[in-house]
Amino acid sequence: MNALVLNRFVILLASVGMVISALLWIAHSADFALPCTGGGCDVVARSPYSRIAGIPVAALGFGYFGVLLVLALSRLQYPEQWRTYSTMLALLSTLGTLAFAYFTYVQLVVLELYAKGTPCWWCLGAAGTNLLLWLLTLVGLRRTPAASGILTRELIQSVAVSLILVLAGFAYGGWQWQQAGTAQTLKTDNEKLTMLYLDGQGWRKGNANAPLVIVEFSDFQCPACQQAYQLLEKQILPQLGNKALFVFRHYPLIETHPMAWMAASAAEEAGRQGKFWEMYAALFESQHELTPTQIEKIAQRLKLDSKKVREAVDKSETHPSFKKIFRDFEEGSKLGVNSTPTFIVVYEGEMHIARGMTALLNTLNTNPKIQAYLGKPIKIKAGQ
Repeated sequence: MNALVLNRFVILLASVGMVISALLWIAHSADFALPCTGGGCDVVARSPYSRIAGIPVAALGFGYFGVLLVLALSRLQYPEQWRTYSTMLALLSTLGTLAFAYFTYVQLVVLELYAKGTPCWWCLGAAGTNLLLWLLTLVGLRRTPAASGILTRELIQSVAVSLILVLAGFAYGGWQWQQAGTAQTLKTDNEKLTMLYLDGQGWRKGNANAPLVIVEFSDFQCPACQQAYQLLEKQILPQLGNKALFVFRHYPLIETHPMAWMAASAAEEAGRQGKFWEMYAALFESQHELTPTQIEKIAQRLKLDSKKVREAVDKSETHPSFKKIFRDFEEGSKLGVNSTPTFIVVYEGEMHIARGMTALLNTLNTNPKIQAYLGKPIKIKAGQ
């Protein structure tokens, strides 16, 4: 493989690294979720390791890949200094590989995402991209182009390809952002509403006769659901007051959150003992350390019959609550739920399916009918 071909691959990989880093940077800063098959993206985004001196790590990654791209392009613009730029590329990408190795260790071992089987594939994708780029810079360290007359054309083509990749990446990020913030609106009917909440499903708080109903399908082990819990309980529901009915329903994603169903079963048993909402709060507050033993300790602290709660956890598949949790999951899926948290807002014959907190807030604050009813926007204060 000659020097020019190697350089094309370096430019391509640096551009891909910039796109991934930019998407993560935007997602972390704007607080919307990129599609993540692993399920650990939210854990990484909300961990203390996601920022260095207040700067998002993804932003640093974007700058890092950007510098690598500039160095690779500079080899084409200044071919007489090809080896100098090659050495700089090799040294910088070596440092980058060490940094990516550290952050990969953090997400897989420190944050325990390997043990949970829920890595952030976007982060691993950036690390893999950098690893390939690093190997190519080492392979091409002593190679120089055989001819210099074609380098101007090569430079123009490389810049064009890089720009296309970066712009396509930003367009995709913008589309994902728009999707995350927009609820799907459907006309309601008695069948849908009965499946949603009219048949007595879920745990309820607020005004039972309110025309505005918010149904949440949630997972006690989902990091985004924990954030939703914090915002709902501390800011949104207090502002809604008696103008809304809030209904909580289970949607445990057991493939990525192995404790989710057990936690839901424990909450149901706590509800049987009259303390669902206390257990609901305690489970979200203790999310990062959810184990059967920890749930039993929570039950003791709440002065519940801890043996019955532990039995609900250990025998969740045969516990009486199984049918209720399964019904929540099954009906949620039929209504279009496929991720958590998903909110379904019902008002004046319309059902708004909001997949995430951003879409919920946009529904409450931008829908003219709902705003006319509420009389004021729902305001969120950062850091609370």
